[in-house]
Amino acid sequence: MRASISRALALAVGLCAATSARAADFYQGKTLNFVINFTAGGPTDLEGRLVAKHLAKHIAGSPTIVVRNMAGAGGAIGVNWLGEIAPPDGLSFGFFTGLATKAAFHEPTIRVDVSKFAFIAAGAGVTVAYARTDTPPGLKRPEDIMKASGFWLGGLAPEIDKDIRARMQLDMLGLKYHYISNYPGSAEARLAMERNEIQMFPESMPTYRAAIEPMAAAGKVLPLWYDPLDDGENFTTAPEAAGIPAQTFTDFLIAQKGALPSGDLWNAFRLINSAGTIFLRVGALPPGAPAEAVKALREAFAALNNDREYRDEAEMVVKYTPRYLVDDKTERLFREKLTPNPKMAAFIHDYIDKGRASLGK
Repeated sequence: MRASISRALALAVGLCAATSARAADFYQGKTLNFVINFTAGGPTDLEGRLVAKHLAKHIAGSPTIVVRNMAGAGGAIGVNWLGEIAPPDGLSFGFFTGLATKAAFHEPTIRVDVSKFAFIAAGAGVTVAYARTDTPPGLKRPEDIMKASGFWLGGLAPEIDKDIRARMQLDMLGLKYHYISNYPGSAEARLAMERNEIQMFPESMPTYRAAIEPMAAAGKVLPLWYDPLDDGENFTTAPEAAGIPAQTFTDFLIAQKGALPSGDLWNAFRLINSAGTIFLRVGALPPGAPAEAVKALREAFAALNNDREYRDEAEMVVKYTPRYLVDDKTERLFREKLTPNPKMAAFIHDYIDKGRASLGK
């Protein structure tokens, strides 16, 4: 019996060693297509290009990395391409926003089984809700939004998590607002904000720091709140939100309403917020990708977290350092988020449909 166990352990060690050896030279002389599922200039693009620039030196074999923006359908086009068209050869990598949330409530624009993707890394992050300071009757402090009515909330698509969270937040606060969506990306939404076509928008942290914070310093806009990080059990404050003169949404909600709510809307918000903050960014390879490619890329992302040149440039470009989780626990949590309660999924779909019906009204 002991001899059998010893042989099994030796075989396992040998297989791991063989995989490690192949991972060490898998990408030698190859090109890795780095697919970003939103438009150029947006927060996903800014962060993705920063990662792509520094990742290659940490991938054994130092492949050439070519960045491609594959935007559309709220990020679904890039996701579907990776699952339906990209060959499972380890040479097509997806850097995606909104993947976990869409998969969690089975958004029909996602045609592929995301649970079969080869999980590489997850990047946590939050969005900051901000508004024009001249939104009637005028905003000087975040709580002044409670006096506003009839303002326009801008979005990218009714089914993406930023839009859903922002609508849920306003609905739980009991505010009256209009909703307009389908801006191609955050850059276009910011232009709409500057033209006063919309008065409120939720911005991811990279572009909030780079593009919105200077506007806030000039008194043109005001941060209202930012998402709490939510692991499904506890709310915590994202380290990258340090210095923003606002509260987490949950703290703001308690301050305005006296307590956190209950019921379907609150439970749906928790699901969307958990999937959308812990897994704001997801890095993945197509189903069936070679094990050595998965290993090489996970090791590269782990090394990226400790790359001083990457950290220094991140602080200049997006004003904080995005970090990535590559451990097995994070992968298990990611897959858990893909199988919600059917009743909750139905509630979220109905909520999205109501958002579509209200567009422009």
